[in-house]
Amino acid sequence: MRTSILLLISLMFSAFVVGCGDPVPTDYEQEIVVEGFVFVGQPIEGIRVMKTLPISDTFRFVDAAIRDAQVRITVDGVPLTVEYVADSLGGTYRVANRSYRAVSGATYDIEVVALGKKLTATTVTPDTLSWVQAPKDTLQYPGRMFELTRNDSLDVSWTAVTGVSQYIVAVECIDTLGYGLYLTPQTADTNRRIRDQDRFDTGTLIASERVRFGFSILPRAPTVWSVFKWFGKQEIRVYAGDPAFQEWFRMVGFGRRSSYDYRLSNIKGGLGTWGSASSISKSTFLKKDQLK
Repeated sequence: MRTSILLLISLMFSAFVVGCGDPVPTDYEQEIVVEGFVFVGQPIEGIRVMKTLPISDTFRFVDAAIRDAQVRITVDGVPLTVEYVADSLGGTYRVANRSYRAVSGATYDIEVVALGKKLTATTVTPDTLSWVQAPKDTLQYPGRMFELTRNDSLDVSWTAVTGVSQYIVAVECIDTLGYGLYLTPQTADTNRRIRDQDRFDTGTLIASERVRFGFSILPRAPTVWSVFKWFGKQEIRVYAGDPAFQEWFRMVGFGRRSSYDYRLSNIKGGLGTWGSASSISKSTFLKKDQLK
């Protein structure tokens, strides 16, 4: 009986607090989001224009996508024709001239008009990169016991780019299945992960299963064996991004516990980012150790 009375008092107090307190914030104001990047030497494509959805709805890219936005892009004031391209996630926008390649040291402006709102942003493409010490064509994995051993064959370096405070280095396994196909002579050997547990991300997420990202404040990286997730064919890439690209990557680039801060966005009139980067890449092959 005493327990029932206490419970009743507790419920009445809770009702009083809820009734006198501020209402639960459920107001929703729709925002427009632009996500686009200009990569030097590549076509301008993959630009997404979306709308935010209320938290009461299940988020799906296809529902958030805006397919009829007016997207205008200029390079040093010269307009580039933009077209919409449908895909399974709701579609993207791209420069219609497929032979056009973005150039370094140019100013790319974007203007997006959608659902009665106008968004603008500007990016200046960084200078190009080149290898000073490129990755080796073939690397021999020494075994788990020797992963922390210093090995000069893993060191890479590249030319510095003015205005870049942090370079982004990516190591991607190109083929998680094939291994023997890349040997001479070819074999039927299949690929496999190097380790089941990963000390960097405590169980590799699906979103980053094949790729490892890292930062370098200098134009060189003393790579260690533990950056590789798989054996076999790899591609090592280095990105030199403009401030918007660097900021976006710091917030969401690692794909885990991502945190977007609208105050750090360079989009005026909405959310998202419009950045640019130059990059270099080199293929290498990571050979298995003898232990199974």
